[in-house]
Amino acid sequence: MKEHSGWQEFITNCRALTSNEDLSQFFELVLTPSEREKIAARYQILSQLVNDKLTQREIAAKIGVSIFNVTRGANQLKLVDDEVKSLLLRGEKCD
Repeated sequence: MKEHSGWQEFITNCRALTSNEDLSQFFELVLTPSEREKIAARYQILSQLVNDKLTQREIAAKIGVSIFNVTRGANQLKLVDDEVKSLLLRGEKCD
């Protein structure tokens, strides 16, 4: 994906929001319900794949997505190193 200044502005704005409530309201403003659902599903797929406890078919069934979406996530994870993968686990420690 070509990096646009708009994307960097978006990321900067997200980082400036300090509460979960503010971030949630911001995403409700800029994303449609469908977009939020797709992002949430993508996050769940990647998190499950990084945790490596379920097969791709089990992940698809658990989340309610197609095996194609899970395979796409698995292929994306092959392109990044373990440090980048660990970014998916940071949120689990915050709760």
